[in-house]
Amino acid sequence: MKPAPSTKELLHLVDRGAEGRLLPVEAELLRAGIRRLDGSRRSAGGAQATVSRLRWQLAAAEQAIVETEADRDRLAQQAAAERRRSRAEAAEQEQRAELAEAALAAVRAQLAEAEAAGLRYANYLAAAQRACGAPNWPALADTIRDRIHPGQAA
Repeated sequence: MKPAPSTKELLHLVDRGAEGRLLPVEAELLRAGIRRLDGSRRSAGGAQATVSRLRWQLAAAEQAIVETEADRDRLAQQAAAERRRSRAEAAEQEQRAELAEAALAAVRAQLAEAEAAGLRYANYLAAAQRACGAPNWPALADTIRDRIHPGQAA
């Protein structure tokens, strides 16, 4: 059997059929050509459905990408805010520690000044007692120092 006719040959056969001069062999060729074109049309319809389905899948994938990127950006902003908050808390704690250290140093300085003043007063009293002719008692300054700093007894 002869292969299906080309489009040009099909048009020629249709013209002959319209004129009423179509031979049985030509009618069979016309039918074969129509079947071929119908198969091509169906195949194209299937391809169009596939393209439509692929376009829908592509749109869904693009939407998923957009949502994923939005989630990523939102999480990155949250992480950055958390890092800033953490840094601020650390700086605040460091500042409080520095203030506490400064206050402790000031209290220690005040304590040292008070101890020195106490020892100066004790020495003054001991000198006054000796100047007045009081008996030679144990050194008052040493006694006060030993009570202030028990571990430093001479």
